Amino acid sequence: MGWHSAFPAGHSQGHSWPPGRSPAGAQRSASAAGAMSPCTFALLLLLLPDAAPDVLTFPKPGHGLRRQKRDWVIPPINCPENDRGPFPKRVVQIKSTKDKETKVFYSITGQGADSYPVGVFTIERETGWLEVTKPLDREEIDKYVLFSHAVSANGQSVEDPMEIIITVTDQNDNRPVFTEAVFHGTVPEWAEPGTPVMRVLATDADDAVSSTNGVVVYSILRQRPEHPQPHMFVINSSTGVISVAAAGLAAQVVPEYTLDIQAADVEGYGLQATTTALIKVQAEGMSETVNGSLTTHVLNTVTGLPAASLAVRLAQLQEPGLQWTELVQRWTDHDGRCPPLLAPGQAKAGTYKLRFETAAYWQGLGHTSFYPFVEVVFTIADPAQKLHIPLLISPYSYTTYRGS
Repeated sequence: MGWHSAFPAGHSQGHSWPPGRSPAGAQRSASAAGAMSPCTFALLLLLLPDAAPDVLTFPKPGHGLRRQKRDWVIPPINCPENDRGPFPKRVVQIKSTKDKETKVFYSITGQGADSYPVGVFTIERETGWLEVTKPLDREEIDKYVLFSHAVSANGQSVEDPMEIIITVTDQNDNRPVFTEAVFHGTVPEWAEPGTPVMRVLATDADDAVSSTNGVVVYSILRQRPEHPQPHMFVINSSTGVISVAAAGLAAQVVPEYTLDIQAADVEGYGLQATTTALIKVQAEGMSETVNGSLTTHVLNTVTGLPAASLAVRLAQLQEPGLQWTELVQRWTDHDGRCPPLLAPGQAKAGTYKLRFETAAYWQGLGHTSFYPFVEVVFTIADPAQKLHIPLLISPYSYTTYRGS
């Protein structure tokens, strides 16, 4: 598994000394440690930088569970996921210094040992070798907390239980997955460069905290048609927000654009996935957000600014079986507004639902949302009456009301 050995006092074989620490300095430390018990000295060796132990020695009695004392903190042991074996495979050896006085037998408890999933880790009863019995999956369980025990032949404990943390290290074994097969957006013609249009989102199950395996980068592979130029839109590589890159959008010339979008993990150099974004260019007469029978307006109360590039879906409760049927999807513009969800004359009496995809919006701003989405269910009694439903959002709250 690539562990470094921890040698007893007086030996420095195979050890890489930390910066600023000479072998002579180490000899002085070894001399100073001569008065310590063998158990104490073994633990101090484990605390040297870059020392990943082959042997874990039980701490001196009275210190086993006092993890607030740095002297007795056992560093986590890393096991890679998807290891091909052969199994069982040795991870680390547990040793008690009491084995010089009596026969010691070892056991382990905890998740992956005697609790679900049982049997992932076992220990050789007489030698203390901790072994992994199968390939690990970080996306399923990323950390195991075990406790090792040592008893004598008559079953009496000879050591306090010692906590061992097994960290499952990530491999890039998951490609990004887009949340939609096809993304839809609208943009007013003659929109200025920098105007946000829509946002695409891909998730990756790999680790994006301690590695780049789950860090997704977006790019536009192709624009169709390539008029009036091939780069009318640009995408933010980190957030997936698509914006207007060049002037010249005209509905009569190009009413709709198709963008081929790629998401690649490992910061753009790993596994890839693709999706399609369809962007409709709305003529000036159609892009007025105030002339529909149902409109909305979203405000970010954290910044006090409109919430741009937030997905909004409208559904209606319809027969058979009173099921929700999606009618339209829109994206808010830089003013937090979108084209009418229901055009004049399109509304019918009934029950409707507006769903605002707030989690994706906040994620794009670097926040975590308490609400994965916001749904507003309402009824239309008079289809001839105009209806406006504003929404005020923060990562932890939202407010809505009937506007005018």
